[in-house]
Amino acid sequence: MSVGRAYRGATPAGPAQHRAVASRGLGRRPSSRAGRRRLRRRRLAGLLRFVVFLLLVFLAVWAGVRVAHADADAGVYTGHQYVVSAGDTLWSIAAHEYGADIDLRRAIYKIREVNQLDGSTVSPGERLTLPYLAE
Repeated sequence: MSVGRAYRGATPAGPAQHRAVASRGLGRRPSSRAGRRRLRRRRLAGLLRFVVFLLLVFLAVWAGVRVAHADADAGVYTGHQYVVSAGDTLWSIAAHEYGADIDLRRAIYKIREVNQLDGSTVSPGERLTLPYLAE
């Protein structure tokens, strides 16, 4: 075995190897304008990804809170107020407000549920929350 072969894998780094490491951008800032521009774009892209990630986290939390509290009182988040007039019944209110597109029995059930009504009678001047009903 020759002495040169024993040191082939462990030779000290020469100038060519230093240039190869520097060209890969390890540990050094780019000196050219194009390199600095590329680095700036990469940093901006990373920042943009981070902002989008934060936005998605915010939306997920917001939607989770809405869903978690939807059963508690749906009228707080959706629907509108209705003041009962003389002669109004839950059936006439549901027919007038929701029309023929919605099952009126379901609408009356939701109105009673949202307003915590025990019976089906309403008094003039009473304020009812009419929930939004998807079709």
